Amino acid sequence: FIDHVFAKSLGFRISEDRGQTLENIVFIELKRRECEVFYYSGTKECDFIVRNGTYTQQVIQVCLELHDKSTYEREETGLIEAMDKFSLSEGLIITEHEECIKIVEKNGKKYKIDIQPIWKWLRIF
Repeated sequence: FIDHVFAKSLGFRISEDRGQTLENIVFIELKRRECEVFYYSGTKECDFIVRNGTYTQQVIQVCLELHDKSTYEREETGLIEAMDKFSLSEGLIITEHEECIKIVEKNGKKYKIDIQPIWKWLRIF
């Protein structure tokens, strides 16, 4: 949906799904920035692959919060798989409030994972 408030008011929901709304906001903003946006699904998944022609610029996961260890591991694993697939050493996780930079070593490689709150990411452009 272009308007997440419209989607929320029309949709039938048992509970408030703030995570899905956050993903929708990120998607709309990427399209507003005129990005080519794709979804990645391999062994794991990555929410957004941002491309310019054949060049992959960025891989992005969107998650409401990362406090739960299993949630963080799921998001990190999907992000790193996509980073490997597209030969990137940096990835982004957009959250509701959390912010930090993590350096992760896996399979002999170093990855930089930038975790940013949505409000900060929206102000970049």
